[in-house]
Amino acid sequence: MNWISPLAALVGVLLGAGATALADHRRWRQESVTRLLELRTVLYVEYLVAMEKTGRDLLRVLETTAAEERGRAADAAFAGFNLGGTWQQIRIVASTDVVQAADSVFRSLKRARDYVATADQRDTRGLRAMKDEVGALRDQFQQTVRSDVRGLLAGSASWSA
Repeated sequence: MNWISPLAALVGVLLGAGATALADHRRWRQESVTRLLELRTVLYVEYLVAMEKTGRDLLRVLETTAAEERGRAADAAFAGFNLGGTWQQIRIVASTDVVQAADSVFRSLKRARDYVATADQRDTRGLRAMKDEVGALRDQFQQTVRSDVRGLLAGSASWSA
């Protein structure tokens, strides 16, 4: 009985199927990382833009709004650029480090909103301290985002939030 030929054919089929499955898995993984990178990049940019616009609007409220109207105007400035919505999306799809950095910026901008609602417009030292805090946390967020994006590009995707 010559069973070597059918056995060799079977092994060839199994190897071919395995190689195809492995290639398909690698392609799927690469496409998934690409989609994740695109999604995170869009969210990170949206968050940075929203935080900058929110900060600028809060400063405008402090400089131009009467004290008795500032609380409502500060709330509107904080809600006006979808900072909270983008922050929630980041909490779902970003790595733990990015979520923690985004949380820090969000809490800092909430403190800025509260400061603007009650601050004396002439309190330049308090305003400078608030700006420095928000700016430092923004810079930390940007650095964390850069690390996350570099990790995705290098193929070490972090899938957890």
